[in-house]
Amino acid sequence: MNFNHQKRQTANPLATDDATELMRNAGTSYMTKLSAGVVLMMLVLAAAPVTHAAGLLFKSNFGAGISLGAPYGFATKGAYQDIIGTDKETGYSWPVSALGANFSGVQLITVDPITSTTIGDYISGEIRSVAGPKGEAVNELFQQVKITGELGRAGSQAPLLIRRPWTIGDVNDLYITYWFKYQANLETQLDNTVSSANWRSQFTLKTGGYNNTGEGDYRMSVTVMKGTDDKLYWLTKGDNLGGVFPTRVDYWSEENHVVPVPIDKWFKFEVYWHRSSGTDGRFWAAVDGEVIADYHGPNMGDYNLPITRIFVSNPYSGGHVSVDNHITGLEIWNDFPCGDGVSCFSADSVAPTVPSSLLAALKSTTTTTKVKGKTRTISSASVSLSWNASSDNIAVAGYYIYRNGTKIAVSTSTSYSDSLGNATGSIYSYTVKAFDAMGNISTASNVASIVY
Repeated sequence: MNFNHQKRQTANPLATDDATELMRNAGTSYMTKLSAGVVLMMLVLAAAPVTHAAGLLFKSNFGAGISLGAPYGFATKGAYQDIIGTDKETGYSWPVSALGANFSGVQLITVDPITSTTIGDYISGEIRSVAGPKGEAVNELFQQVKITGELGRAGSQAPLLIRRPWTIGDVNDLYITYWFKYQANLETQLDNTVSSANWRSQFTLKTGGYNNTGEGDYRMSVTVMKGTDDKLYWLTKGDNLGGVFPTRVDYWSEENHVVPVPIDKWFKFEVYWHRSSGTDGRFWAAVDGEVIADYHGPNMGDYNLPITRIFVSNPYSGGHVSVDNHITGLEIWNDFPCGDGVSCFSADSVAPTVPSSLLAALKSTTTTTKVKGKTRTISSASVSLSWNASSDNIAVAGYYIYRNGTKIAVSTSTSYSDSLGNATGSIYSYTVKAFDAMGNISTASNVASIVY
């Protein structure tokens, strides 16, 4: 066992365990010998942005091609809901194949017994188009918990969960980021006058595998708290609430009262961990590029169990309902992508140049078939779009295609074919915008119109 934590017993602000219902310089002398030109070059290189050897494991904007399946696997107080399909904006498919995951979707957990006909009374969810972080139309995964337990006890929740078996080892290094938005009434939803009604979950991971069960020995979490001064703040901690121990022990915790908790607006959430039983262990989190926690030290439980549950986001709170979740732009990397301990929030704020010389060409097709001796003619049309490539300070990731002001598709090349079917007598106006990997979007191209 690993007992090298400094243990501190505290009251439990998260009264309900979300897993119980259903189932981590060179020397001066040498420098003086260098020529002035070499020194200057070294200074330039030192000032250049630091790249980091990290690999992208998964990315989804919940774009076209992604959908929520019907809830299934009903138990007395919960069910599961798959996210399925291939995201046409990123090319990655759900369920997540990275990390050895055996489930990646929404876990529905209720405080009361439910059935397939009553689950919607407690929890609902959908993938829908909304105004995104850059003011552009994006798809979000929206979830809402409508019924929880009594105030201060929670009970109902709907985590976006990545689950993996304990038999395949640990997740030693991982970086996760996404855009997130809290509801407008978050401050009044949390109630500091009632015990344990003052918290709202943001991110959690848990271990598992104790005696070959789902029970674990460690949890790390980021939570929004409401203080006695009625102000919201961030609480990040490591504790033993993974399932094994009946009494919670806090191994470490960090409060941040400086970085604001954004309300009713999109913010960039980032989290990273390196698991270790020694001083090189780390848990780091940032909001809009501002670090809210950077713990260094042991972050393994007493049994050194591996991470089995990553609650990417979770509408889960001890306060008043409803508990809303808005999330888009999910990325998973195997290390810090922008440099060790460096937020990617401001890594690239430069939008691509405007796509130029957009052209639209109408192509009509007539198909003749015979049905029961009668000739049937069907006409259809498509619009072939082409444009000159944009440029970017790093790289152009793709192009958004708009028809009459509505985004209809994403292209990774400088062409696109839009099928119009057999409708006639309409004017179709097209524009194109370029975007990069950080979500920066160019202004619109020229308008290309056709009449069909």
